[in-house]
Amino acid sequence: MTAKEAVPVRDNGPAEDDFSIIEPAGFIPVQVESGGKRLLLSPRALTIAGSLLLGMLALVYLLVARSLIFETQPADADVSVSGLALPLGDGHLVLPGHYSYTISASGYLPKSGEVDVSSDGHSRHVVALEKKPGHLQVVSDPPVALRILVNGSDVPSENGLAKNIPAGTKRITVVTDRYLPYTREVEIEGLDNTQRLQAKLRPAWANVRISSNPPGATVSVGGEVLGTTPLNAELIQGDRQVSLSLPEYKTVEIPVAVTAGVDQTLAPVDLSAADGLLRVVSKPEGAGVTVDGEFRGHTPLELELSSGGQHQLRFFKDGYASVERTIDVDAGVERDLNITLDAVYGRVRISSSPADAQVFIDGRLAGVTGETFNLPARSHSILVRKSGYVDYETSVVPSSKLEQTIRAVLLTADEARWSRIPTEISHPAGGVMKLMRPNAHFTMGSSRREQGRRANEVLRQVALDRPFYLGTTEVTNREFRRFRRMHSSSHVNGVSLDNDNLPVVNVSWSDAAMFCNWLSERDGLSPVYLTERGSIVGFDAGANGYRLPTEAEWAWAARYEQGAMRKFPWGDELPVRSNSGNYADNNAAQLVPAVLRTYSDRYAATAPVATYSPNSLGLHDLGGNVSEWIHDLYTIGTGLSMRREENPVGPQNGDYHVIRGSSWRHAGLTELRLSYRDYGAEPRNDVGFRIARWVN
Repeated sequence: MTAKEAVPVRDNGPAEDDFSIIEPAGFIPVQVESGGKRLLLSPRALTIAGSLLLGMLALVYLLVARSLIFETQPADADVSVSGLALPLGDGHLVLPGHYSYTISASGYLPKSGEVDVSSDGHSRHVVALEKKPGHLQVVSDPPVALRILVNGSDVPSENGLAKNIPAGTKRITVVTDRYLPYTREVEIEGLDNTQRLQAKLRPAWANVRISSNPPGATVSVGGEVLGTTPLNAELIQGDRQVSLSLPEYKTVEIPVAVTAGVDQTLAPVDLSAADGLLRVVSKPEGAGVTVDGEFRGHTPLELELSSGGQHQLRFFKDGYASVERTIDVDAGVERDLNITLDAVYGRVRISSSPADAQVFIDGRLAGVTGETFNLPARSHSILVRKSGYVDYETSVVPSSKLEQTIRAVLLTADEARWSRIPTEISHPAGGVMKLMRPNAHFTMGSSRREQGRRANEVLRQVALDRPFYLGTTEVTNREFRRFRRMHSSSHVNGVSLDNDNLPVVNVSWSDAAMFCNWLSERDGLSPVYLTERGSIVGFDAGANGYRLPTEAEWAWAARYEQGAMRKFPWGDELPVRSNSGNYADNNAAQLVPAVLRTYSDRYAATAPVATYSPNSLGLHDLGGNVSEWIHDLYTIGTGLSMRREENPVGPQNGDYHVIRGSSWRHAGLTELRLSYRDYGAEPRNDVGFRIARWVN
């Protein structure tokens, strides 16, 4: 019992004497030696705790880590992965994250890269290493200096060793002087290994026996001297040019086809005596030279002439008398020859209109027109010049036997410009057009006092100076059918209007305008008539294409003559003159109500174009045959204004177009007059057209 333990007391009564007093006992703590420490855990406990902690960490790593596997080529390559990567079987165990790797193997180029490993699964990568290049040692038989080609390309080599050839199948070619190329397919292993190729070389030459008469000639090929004849030469295969030379003999070139390994003997070469050399100069220089009729050049000149015979030399130059010489030269001898040519002159007289113009000969002022010039008998350029006129240029070769004359007609700038413009052209359909150059002021229409006048022939003052081309005849059926192949001009009571040379009829004004546009397109010109959806909607007065003549142009071409306006196509008086046109005569009695009883034109209806005499401008049928569609829209003036109209083309808008000229149906005074005007839009069997075009 310790000091703190108490002895139980049984209660037997109140007597004090029976109670024991409990005394406290003193506490004495355990004494520890001074300077010592108390150990809480033993070393064994710490070891166990550490092992448990490491085990738990390893378990966590195994639960979190993912495998990183590299499938390599070659399979035994070394794989190095950065960071905490535990090798495990064929791969590494790593925590999710970013890693760098390097893969290497003997004989291969190392390869590095980076990968990301996620927590979702394992990571597998395929990596193929590239083989290191290989080396090839070529040993030739016989041993000679050589070049190595890999797949056709030269590669550096030293003593037959070509280094760093990429692995794979390669075409190896061994090239060397005087031997045929040696080619083999070689599988280059690579892996930094050196392979050996034995090349058995075959000669690329053949023995060629060369001889000459006389012997002792020097033999050379490609500038390399091989020896003197007779000679056995080793020539490389191919087409060779063998040269044989011997003093005082001509050098001979012989083509020889050489095949490797095939020896040959050439036929003896006969050497002929060498040419002599003749150096020729002339006064003046530049004389032409012929030798035995063959042109050889101009002086000064060196001529090689064959020896042992004579040669005929001729020297000539414009303006000089020719000289002939007979020459012979010895083999290998050089000679000089000096020739003097005597000038030959001819007389040329130059005149001009107008007179007193300057004359330039060969670019130099020589005098004035009206003079005669004494010129060397060679070609000279002649220029005649006078202020206000275009220069006149020509050339002349004077003759010593006769005097020549040049007459220069000088033109003003305007005359020269018009001289370059053709006076006659043909349009794409085949018709002929003449150049018209009006410069006239005239009155169009007719006086109210004129017998037969109609109210629409109002007098108009017109100025016409714009040049134009105008058809010499009306457009024929043949020409129109080139535009519209199926067109028919039909007939009148059995009388045909459809023959090829008859004027086309039964065409509307729009048909005629479309034909003009078609001609413009064929010639690459701007069309005059504007179209929308196949209909004419206006015209462009500035276009350069084909068109119908304006009313002013037609009236001028038909009526204007020497400042006056003629009344009828044949003149100013009736009756109708013979052969003046196609009108309603007795031949048309069955077709029309009124005819000219005293006139015959030989045709019942239309006549072939150009059947009758043209007017003074060379134009046919402006009166008779068929009436003609005109470019202008139809209007009637008031007659109150006498304002002069400049090159009028008519309004842009209207319902009808003007028709001018009489036709085969007309016999009355009103219609036969050239001032007669009609109008319409629809086809008629007595209305055709002719074409015009402005000159720009």
